[in-house]
Amino acid sequence: MRRLLLRAAIFSLPFILLTAFVAAVDPFDCLGLFNLVSEPIKSFSAEPLQNAVWKLQKFSRTPVSRLILGDSSMAVIDTDKVRAFTGQNYFNFAYGGGTLVEAIDTYWYAAAKTHLDAVYLGVSIINFNEYQNLNRVPEAEAMVANPLKYLTNRIVIAAAFISAYSAFTGQSVNLATPTVSRDAFWQQQINESLVQLLHEYRYPDAVAAQLERMAADCRRHGTQLTIIIPPTNIELQAKVVALGRGGDVDRLKAFVATLGTVYDLDYPNAFTSVRENFLDPFHAAIDDTLVREVWGDGRQFSRRTPPR
Repeated sequence: MRRLLLRAAIFSLPFILLTAFVAAVDPFDCLGLFNLVSEPIKSFSAEPLQNAVWKLQKFSRTPVSRLILGDSSMAVIDTDKVRAFTGQNYFNFAYGGGTLVEAIDTYWYAAAKTHLDAVYLGVSIINFNEYQNLNRVPEAEAMVANPLKYLTNRIVIAAAFISAYSAFTGQSVNLATPTVSRDAFWQQQINESLVQLLHEYRYPDAVAAQLERMAADCRRHGTQLTIIIPPTNIELQAKVVALGRGGDVDRLKAFVATLGTVYDLDYPNAFTSVRENFLDPFHAAIDDTLVREVWGDGRQFSRRTPPR
């Protein structure tokens, strides 16, 4: 029996050490037991691997009544800049590569934590697609609620090693920087990435119904719901039309106008026609224009549609 117990202990030791290592690094700050790695390093190293875990645990500790939801086009919005216009605190709950399914689940998660005064949701032809249905939120919720699931998750383990490496070597592991020239990456995004995203498209009836339910919940609880259609470069806009999706864009814009106030920044104008205003065809280089148009009610590069 002793020999059996000894073998079991030896067999278990690597797993125990690995679990202890992950707990000590705590790459998504879910446990709050140690401060082995600084939060800025964790944010840079771990957050891109699982946005939802990072943001759910932050929100659960300090709920905020005004949210920003959506994908990477919304995730870049600096809430300090929004506060400079409004004097109010916002929580940016948008995820890189986020889907509307995730945004909707995040809305219900937040609404269960606190009364919501305002919700700003980013919608585009990219995420308003039945085939864009990734949902990382349920797994993230489970990890935030259950330390065992958190400590044994493969993404968390990978994030722990990356965070520890960055902390102890002083070298950052950048998982998102393109390895080609700006022009080559630009063309790749238009001619490959966009085509891949839209080669299968179907009007998302189920998501549309969930958005209507969310809008109804906002009305019932006095929550201001605003839809933002983020800007893309006119070259990408033209490619969307060339792919035969122009009518789908029009249908999308007509639908979201039934949900709440809409700020549409995605049309040919003096901002979207300048390539230098964009990091890539999908993303504006800085968030100043979007923040000023929406929260500063700039009306220079946006079309505002009041709720119907």
